[in-house]
Amino acid sequence: MLFAVLWSRKTSVKNSLLLVTHGLINNQDGLTLHPDLFLWEQTLLKRKRRWFASHPHNPLSLYAALVDKEPAHLLASKLTLSASVKQYWIASPYHAQLTRDAIRVMPEEILPWCEDDAAWMCELLNPLLSEEGMKLEYMGASLLLTCEKPLHANPLSFADITGNFLPNKHPAGEDAGHLMRLMSEIQMTLNQSAAQHRRIRGDMDVHGLWFWGACKTEQDIDWKPINIASKNPFLQAMIEPKDAKIIITEPENLSHLVRQGSDLPKKVVLLGENMMVCLNQTWLFHPRHQNWKTKNIRTEKEGLTFIQSSDH
Repeated sequence: MLFAVLWSRKTSVKNSLLLVTHGLINNQDGLTLHPDLFLWEQTLLKRKRRWFASHPHNPLSLYAALVDKEPAHLLASKLTLSASVKQYWIASPYHAQLTRDAIRVMPEEILPWCEDDAAWMCELLNPLLSEEGMKLEYMGASLLLTCEKPLHANPLSFADITGNFLPNKHPAGEDAGHLMRLMSEIQMTLNQSAAQHRRIRGDMDVHGLWFWGACKTEQDIDWKPINIASKNPFLQAMIEPKDAKIIITEPENLSHLVRQGSDLPKKVVLLGENMMVCLNQTWLFHPRHQNWKTKNIRTEKEGLTFIQSSDH
C-alpha cells in the first residue's frame, strides 16, 4: 500500500496527473465508465473535458507514447543484449478462459506477476526458443523476446486483446503464421508445465505469452524517464516511483493507488474504446455533464501533446 500512502489527501501533489487505461467502455447506452471508476463518476462529470481519438493502450504502451519511444526500446535500453540480436518484442503473459467458441484473455491487471515468475518463464521456454534463434530476457517482472533473425509480422498490441478475445486469424506479414505457431507451442508448453510456485501462492495459472511491439535493434537508445506510480509490473521494473507526480493504472488497481476519500489529481485522463478524454479540475463554474458523450474529437497526437504539456 506504499502508493496509497504516497497519493493520500495529505501528500497529494497540486499539479498531478492520473492516466487510466481501459477506463472507458461501451455498453447498450453508449460510452460509459469502467465499473471500478463508478466511485468517482460524480466528481469526474463536474470537470471540464476535452476529447481525443486514441489507439488502444495498456499502461506500458501509454507510458512509451508519452516519452515518444517504442515499448520494446524502453525495455531493451535496460538490458545488455547480445550483438547477434536483430529484433526484439515485448512478451506479455496472460491468463485466459475458454468460452464456447473463443479464448478470452483476462484483463492484464488481475494477473499477479513478479520477477520470480519472469525468471521461471525464461528457464522454461528458452530451450524451445533457442531452436528458433530466439531468447527470452527479463528485467524485474518484464519480459523481452530477442531474435537473431527478424520476424515480419504485425500482431495486435496487447492492449487490443487484454480483456477481449484472442484473434482467430493470422495478422499481416509473411512470418505471421510462424509467429502464431510459436505462441501456440508456448501455450501447450505452459499447459503441460504449470508453475507450482504460483499455485502454492494461490495465483492463477499463466496460459500464454503474447508477442507485440516488434522493433529493430538500436544502439544507444536515448530517452528521458518520467517517474510514475503504477502497479503494472512491466513499468515497475523500469521506472522509479520516487517523487512521482503521475499515476498510470488500469481501473482495477486505482483503489490501490488513490486512497478512498482522497482528492483525485488535478488532471485525469481516461482512455478506452479508441477514445481519450482529458478531465481538468477548474475553480470556475462549469455545468455538470450528464453522460460521456463525445464531442469535438481531436487527434491522438494532439491529445498526447496536451498531456505532455501539462504542468506536472
